[in-house]
Amino acid sequence: MIADLILISGFLGSGKTTLLKKLLNLHKNKRIAVIQNEFAPTGVDGKELKIENQDFKLVEINNGSVFCVCLLGNFIENLSTLLDQYDPEVIYLEASGLSDPISICELLNNDSISNKVRYAGAWCVVDALNFDKSAAFVQRAKHQIRVADKIILNKIDLVDASKTAKVIQSIKEINPFALIEKHVFCKINSTQLMQVTSIPEGAMEDTRPEDIKTAVYRTTDIIPLESLETFLQELGKISIRAKGFVRVAGNEYRLFHLTFGNYEIIPLKDFTGNCEIIAFGAQMNLRLLRATFRKAKELVS
Repeated sequence: MIADLILISGFLGSGKTTLLKKLLNLHKNKRIAVIQNEFAPTGVDGKELKIENQDFKLVEINNGSVFCVCLLGNFIENLSTLLDQYDPEVIYLEASGLSDPISICELLNNDSISNKVRYAGAWCVVDALNFDKSAAFVQRAKHQIRVADKIILNKIDLVDASKTAKVIQSIKEINPFALIEKHVFCKINSTQLMQVTSIPEGAMEDTRPEDIKTAVYRTTDIIPLESLETFLQELGKISIRAKGFVRVAGNEYRLFHLTFGNYEIIPLKDFTGNCEIIAFGAQMNLRLLRATFRKAKELVS
């Protein structure tokens, strides 16, 4: 069985552990595992989760971010052991509030786990009361929002309607594609994400959800703006779902979102970093994704 890995991110104090409690309570008859990551040497969130819900496997990775090179080997080793010994159906990775999770899918391309787990999407908890402070404090807070499929705008009871509207507008400027839900104490009523983890009936013959592969391509290359649409048209033929950030020219970036051949391109403000593309497809792999990107780029280069 291939396990679905779901990322939970959010800045310090936003309510990530509270959201995780709700998700665990909503799951029925599934083998659930939770990986909690904290910068401190020890964490208290895992103990808090176990107080309310014992029916899941807990793995704690402390002393840094699992997205840092220094802990990468430790994370993959822990995840591999978890998959072999517990065989979970769903894994929730609660990232540290200080982490930059922009390369989560890249970790899952490791040979030891790539056939056992797939990235199934990301929740991001945003603190409505302190959003302006966190977004201005570190770029990581914005990155957490950018990679999210669903935003939980939490603590809306602590702000007025005008403040809520301004925060929502700011979130949409960072990630216009994520679904935004407004909540108090993360009181969600569904575990569903917008992320595509299965192929609709009739879309591709004889293809099961287990056959969907994930690839991540990161590069410093610049793709001409006129080639970007060509790339997305070609990508739509081999990928059921893709999203990413691409550098086009003049140190400008574009955010794109593709689902079953339909795509949208939006100018991206205040972004620094490399081009990064995440794609899902029945035959998707890094070599194919990279070749498609480079071919489109070279058409006018």
